[in-house]
Amino acid sequence: MPVTRRQFIRRSAGMVTVGLVLPKVWLGEASGRETSFNPNRKFVVIQLAGGNDGFNTVIPYTDARYYSLRPTLSFKETELKDLNGRSTILNDGPFGLHPAMSEIKELYDQRKVAIVLGVGYPNPTLSHFLSMDVWHTADTSGLGSRGWLGKYADIALVGRPSLSAASIGSLELPKSLSASNVVVPSIVNFSLYNFLADPSYSGDYRNQLSAFNENASRSFPLDAFLGVINKTAFESVQGAQQVQSSVSSYKSSVVYPSNNPLALGMQMVAQLMTTIPETSLLYVSLGGFDNHSDQIGDKGNDRTNKRTGDHALLLRWFSEAVKLFFDDLNEHNLADDVVILQWSEFGRRPGENASFGTDHGTAAPLFVIGNPVRGGLYGAQPSLAASVLDGNGGNTEFTTDFREVYATILDKWLDVDSKAVLGAQHPNVGFLG
Repeated sequence: MPVTRRQFIRRSAGMVTVGLVLPKVWLGEASGRETSFNPNRKFVVIQLAGGNDGFNTVIPYTDARYYSLRPTLSFKETELKDLNGRSTILNDGPFGLHPAMSEIKELYDQRKVAIVLGVGYPNPTLSHFLSMDVWHTADTSGLGSRGWLGKYADIALVGRPSLSAASIGSLELPKSLSASNVVVPSIVNFSLYNFLADPSYSGDYRNQLSAFNENASRSFPLDAFLGVINKTAFESVQGAQQVQSSVSSYKSSVVYPSNNPLALGMQMVAQLMTTIPETSLLYVSLGGFDNHSDQIGDKGNDRTNKRTGDHALLLRWFSEAVKLFFDDLNEHNLADDVVILQWSEFGRRPGENASFGTDHGTAAPLFVIGNPVRGGLYGAQPSLAASVLDGNGGNTEFTTDFREVYATILDKWLDVDSKAVLGAQHPNVGFLG
């Protein structure tokens, strides 16, 4: 049976596997550096994969050019209300949030959400893969081999417990977490993140696990390839066993809906953070944002209904998942310890296309969320003037370099010298002081 686009979107964050990316530590290159690492400070990354439409996420409803460029997709001021009739207009600027983002609006009103406008990088590419590489590695050439968080991990997490960092809900490790000296697991499903015994002898699980542990804990020279393999395998299984025993103790009154794949991912993040104190760096992704068509509307009925469609569904999932996770953190007294960063590889073109969608763009807003955040608007909105767009292939010019956002988080939250990670000094955006 063919899979429809909507079915693909719904399933995109729900695939199941366990994986390990084996870094250069296998070649004996491990070397940690002393830092002021604070295990109580936790960082969560949410990637909105596919290129989120920034102009219909943080909506410049007072800009006449927005309406002329988007005669069908644009939201008028009177339409910026959620399903309960509450306004999603931001009270400190000429912007409103998409009506599907009522939970994010609530957190914004509490000054717990920073919106950084016009985020991008010089000489942008409209290729998903190359642009993701740029964001993952903080290398604008697109040729970087290590992720920016992998570089952070190589500085701060060497020698820390094996569950200090993890990727949640992905078949493969995001390049952001690609490190030289730290092994970061990908956990798609807790039930599979375990020692998998021979299914032909399911009743012999304990004997098989004991045999593995005895074999993997044999003594080899640390610089021997087999020794590193054994050590990594042993620690990986030990970490998986720790996860199994820890997350089973997770309790929360927060109910994460089963039809929201990002919410289920954030629940896994909450399970790890609330039961394994050393967990400090977690990564979750939600796909489906490449909305070249059917960004709005119900294909079977009203093609122009802006409250429905692929983009509204995805933003509703994002907003709902963040608020539920935030409530969970509050219930476990962890809300002061967590900062969340949302990013997407690029925005969408300011002008709509003929298929009720938008094409690949450049600059877009991003969100930084949490109690430690100084909420509000940061940066400048890119100009929609025809003279700018015509000279830039119909796209906007970025106003905030994404590496400034990374630098602010590294310097002000993760307590690592951002220059050591990013290779250059970048100014503080201000959302963390």
